[in-house]
Amino acid sequence: MNTHIKTGKVYLTVVDQWLDKLPASEAEDFREFAEVTPSVIEIWVYAGIIGYNGSFNDLSRWIKMKFKKLNRREILNSEIAALHSDIQELRMAVTSGEIKGSDGAARLAALEKELRSHIETSERMNRTTDKRGLIMAGADRVMREITAIFKDDPQFAEPIDNAMNAVWAKIYSELTSS
Repeated sequence: MNTHIKTGKVYLTVVDQWLDKLPASEAEDFREFAEVTPSVIEIWVYAGIIGYNGSFNDLSRWIKMKFKKLNRREILNSEIAALHSDIQELRMAVTSGEIKGSDGAARLAALEKELRSHIETSERMNRTTDKRGLIMAGADRVMREITAIFKDDPQFAEPIDNAMNAVWAKIYSELTSS
């Protein structure tokens, strides 16, 4: 754990130190975003957009310390594996005669339907996550490049910053509503 002391404050992490330097409203917006967003990568991209220059690992550890994140993919994948196992066991029970064929067929159809539904949900989650990550990474790259191009021209700093914040807000609202 990192500790940094500046102006009498003790920071447990680089992230806490960075958040303390941000305007209060921006720091609070970031904390809210980090709390409700399941993807650490999306949180890292957002942090980079608002000026975080620390490492991904420091931010990831900070998120784990501050917020409990459910791993929805892991849960869904374990449910898929359990359903697959249940289907195999049911087939063996029907084959061995433990369960009557007609009863087993009905249960098998229901389990297979549930399994297909879980697989479709998993694929949809993967596509959505991939799409969001790519869009955010692309936006981050564009914003960093624009900032780098105009870094030596102070007259453009504020308009570019305002434009980037507006673009980020639009992208974020579109991604969260889809």
